[in-house]
Order: sequence, then C-alpha cells, then structure tokens
Amino acid sequence: MLNKYLKVVLSSALLISLITSFSEKAKAQVLVNDTYTDGGRTNGVDPLDISWFGISSNFDQTVSTPSQIQLGVVDDPILGTGNALNLGTPSFVTFNSSFLPAHFAIGTFAPVSLGNNIGDALDLSFDFRFTTEPSLSTTSAEFPQIRGSGLRFGLYNSGDTPITTDILASLVGSGTPIEDDGGYLVLSGLAGTSSLGVNKENFGSGDSITGGNGNVQLASTTSVPTINDTAPHTANLVLERLSPQLVRLTASVDGFSIETSDSGSGIISSFNEIAVRSVFSNLNVNIDNVVLQTLTSTSVPEPSTNIAIFGLGLGWLLKRKLNRFIK
Repeated sequence: MLNKYLKVVLSSALLISLITSFSEKAKAQVLVNDTYTDGGRTNGVDPLDISWFGISSNFDQTVSTPSQIQLGVVDDPILGTGNALNLGTPSFVTFNSSFLPAHFAIGTFAPVSLGNNIGDALDLSFDFRFTTEPSLSTTSAEFPQIRGSGLRFGLYNSGDTPITTDILASLVGSGTPIEDDGGYLVLSGLAGTSSLGVNKENFGSGDSITGGNGNVQLASTTSVPTINDTAPHTANLVLERLSPQLVRLTASVDGFSIETSDSGSGIISSFNEIAVRSVFSNLNVNIDNVVLQTLTSTSVPEPSTNIAIFGLGLGWLLKRKLNRFIK
C-alpha cells in the first residue's frame, strides 16, 4: 500500500516540477504587422501597418531609368494575403562598378527599443519573392561582386532626421535625412552566389544606408543556398540581449541562419525604420507579412529552484499520504 502512495506522490511532484520548468520564458508584443490589405503603402486603416517611402540616388557615373524606385501595392496571392508591396527597382547602368545607385524602401514606425533584461529581443520577419529570376549574366548590370548581397534588409534608427517623404538625391554628402542613420543590415546572395551576412552601419557616415561608408561586416557565411527563382521566401532578423554590453544578432533566409554579436557602447538598440533593397538592376521584389515584435523576458525558476519546489511538493504530499495510511 505504501508503494502505491509513493507512486502517487512522486507522480504528482514530478508534474509540479515539469509545469514549473516549462513555464513561459518570453512575452511577445507585435508592433508592426503590415499585410497591405488596405491597398496602400502609407499608414492606413489596417491595424499595425506602417508608412513606406522610396529612397533613390544617382551618382555622376550612374544612370537609372526611371530615376527612382517605384513603390506600389500589387496583387500577389503567392505570398499569402493577396496584396504585397512591390519594390520596382529601375534599370541602371554604371560607368564604375564601385558606384551602384541605391534604390530601396524604408518603412517607418514609432521608435522601439531592445529591452535591457537578459533574453529581451526584437524580431523582424517578412515574406518576399522576386517577380523575375535574378539574372545569371556576367555582362549585365548585375555585377558578380554584388551577387553575394543581392537582397538586403535590416533595422535602422533615423538619428535626428526621420524620413517623412520619398527621397531622390545623390545620398552622398548631400545632407539628406538618410545619411545620418545607423542600424544592422542583412545581406543575402542571389544568382548562383551562396552567401549570408550581417553588417552594422554606423551613424553619421554621410552616405546612404544599406551599404554605405558606415558599413562594417560583423559575420558572413557561404553555407547557405542561393536564390535563383520567383518562389516565396522568408527573411528574419533577431536581436537578443545577452548582457548590458552584448547583443546577439541572428539573421536567416528560409531558415538558414548566421549568428554574430555586437558589444560595447556602440550597440544600436533603438529603431524606427525597416529597410529592404534589391541591388540588381531591374530586379523587382515583392514583400508581404512584415512583422516586428518585441520578446520580453519573464522570470523562469533556475534548476535549483525547481529542485526546491520538487522537494517541497514531495514532502507535503508524502506527509499527507502517510497520515492517511497510518489512520
């Protein structure tokens, strides 16, 4: 009879311990959820959607036709909700392959900061697909040296000059609002080039973001597939607080990821912009289901605490069962 009671006691105490061990570790709050169902690219009637602006530049040694990126909401049921934001990258030619005109989209939202507690995180994700296959030509405007970063996306802080309209300027020393921004950038390879990287762009570089003068590589890998098609893909960037002076960055495309970190006083932890860019000439990309959420760390008992709870539960139940047995 005592063995029977002991089995009941142990089972009950084990259940208590397991419930405690698998308690929720983080609480999520969605800040952005843009699906473009209202048909517009500005902050409209959809809950949690944001405003998107086109940022374009032409240098003396480059020519783009049209002169700037074209943004518009299009029907694309392949990405899941029917509508998507089309980034119409113009055709361009350049007389110096080191000077590629920047054409990208910036989505703006109210500033959000990475939490200060260990485990706090910011999570950016979206779906995308190219409307035509990335060119494999070595003689076209898709220069081989940029294929390892043909798709670029990231989280940025606008500094003291938030974006409020489309911009068409040189974006190099012209004093436009985009030149003082800083943030973290993900670069994904296209057209036969297998590559995934994470870069940091420092504030006040006096140049365009998504690959300007303030650009510093944090990590890169070639152990990922390339993208050569018009199929749907997923993109993700997560920033997680490891300590007051250390942040882990995890970037992934289609689940293939790279992990790196940033540390010290230069950590960028506040953001109000999402950037997306197709670097190839005339390679349009659709994006949809853009989600930005915070993950806030909650208290989870340490293993020693679980053991203590287990022991207390075991002692209480054992006493109760033995008293009944003695009677």
